[in-house]
Amino acid sequence: MLHKKPFLYTALAFSVLIPLQQRAAAQALSELAAQGVAAETPPASDPARLPPPSVDTNSPRAIAALSEAEMAAATPEQRQAMLKTLVAASRPAAGEDYAQQETEAAIHRLFETAPDAASFDNMYYHVRRLKLSGAVGNFKAIEKQARRHLAATTPGDWAGLEAYIDAVTGARPDGLNGVDFMIDARVLPAAVAAIDAAKKSIHIEIYQMQADEIGWGLARKLAAKAKEGVQVRLIVDFYGSGVKKGEEIKKLLAFLNESGAEALVRNSARFTGSRDHRKVMVIDGNIGFTGGMNIGGHYQVDWHDQQTLLTGPIVARLQDSFLENWAEAGGLVRDPREHYPKLLSVPGGVEARVVYHRGNEDRNIKAMYLRAFHTAQRSIRVAVPYFADPDIVDALSAAARRGVQVQITLPAANNKGIAMKCSRAFYPQMLKAGVEVYEYQGRMAHQKVAVIDGLWSSFGSSNLDSRSLKNNHELNVVVRDAGLAGYIGRELFDADLPKSARILNYKPSLTDRLAGRLYPWL
Repeated sequence: MLHKKPFLYTALAFSVLIPLQQRAAAQALSELAAQGVAAETPPASDPARLPPPSVDTNSPRAIAALSEAEMAAATPEQRQAMLKTLVAASRPAAGEDYAQQETEAAIHRLFETAPDAASFDNMYYHVRRLKLSGAVGNFKAIEKQARRHLAATTPGDWAGLEAYIDAVTGARPDGLNGVDFMIDARVLPAAVAAIDAAKKSIHIEIYQMQADEIGWGLARKLAAKAKEGVQVRLIVDFYGSGVKKGEEIKKLLAFLNESGAEALVRNSARFTGSRDHRKVMVIDGNIGFTGGMNIGGHYQVDWHDQQTLLTGPIVARLQDSFLENWAEAGGLVRDPREHYPKLLSVPGGVEARVVYHRGNEDRNIKAMYLRAFHTAQRSIRVAVPYFADPDIVDALSAAARRGVQVQITLPAANNKGIAMKCSRAFYPQMLKAGVEVYEYQGRMAHQKVAVIDGLWSSFGSSNLDSRSLKNNHELNVVVRDAGLAGYIGRELFDADLPKSARILNYKPSLTDRLAGRLYPWL
């Protein structure tokens, strides 16, 4: 039948041969340059001297035609765009045609030519793992590269960690900031005082707002501020706030809208499975709050939790989070610039970074934590309510095996029983490696905090489970400062460990093991 479709097969041949010829030519030029034959062409062995390639990052054929040297010289934005294009175009199940082979080969070459760990992870953690594994026949080779880059982390290289976080997540430090890490009863009075003092705007992005005494009390306060002329905007998550069946929360949101405030529901959970799990409040563009605490009696009274008050340039990053999700929820802002006043460094403050995670789009916070755990030299202390990710467990176990004191505190009275069972499925691996596992007794411990080497700390909305690290919109603040890390260590970890039961050995039940297998969906 070949003679009946000569044009089709000729076109196919050219579509494969031309890119191959282009690649061969580019490689030949690079080899000549390396030998000094063409002095005007930089050596292929020194990608930093090559200019970024001029390539259509939306064309799989153009990307496959690049040489290894050109791929290595690509900018992070180009590499990320190229990978997404190739993954979208790859169809391994479609057959063993040359075009498919070229596409898969280009994906592997793109990873292989990444000049360093940050360049590699800037791609690896910005494409959904499921999509990437489905785009290549040998995904294990890419996973092996990721593990090799992680294992090469230098313990104690905190400057290297910060450069990595900036390169992979897009975080950036902006001057010195005031950081007031608050636990439990300190939070509500500070938040109320900030709201009372608002003159221009109040922006609140929250996962769950309960329509109870505290929720309605806040709603009435926000309505009063709106009537004073303050621009009040509130976003609640559709799933987290139970909007589908919650008649009382619907009444609360309607009350706010009728009072001159603007209250919106972010409906992401309906369509993508992701949820806006961030907890952010920004007052007048110059005071911010973020942490693990939602709004309602459970969170302010009955649970053990924390929130952080922030001042200084970092508040602009919290404002970014709010306005980004406000727009995605359908909200309008006449002139966003009015919500970004000039923010000066705080005398005696600390350098801080905000690390965002966009559900189902990147895994920035996971990349950050894995690298941080491998940077640890002396100690890792983690307090988190939902904990179920094999990569995180492996990183903590590896740290313990190399002599780092690793302590993890989980709630014994977890509000999600299946989540607790899932966490316990990982206990034997951690205990065998030497990790100290504690279960906080009494109240539900909901804070999401880590302190490493008494120097580096992370706190915010992200748990260490699959849903937070993969599906949800999350936001954490990270700080390298011994004073702050020491304060968190004393006020949170040293205070909680005496109230916790240490688990010295544990045999998972059948339900634990079954729950452990469900970790990707919990």
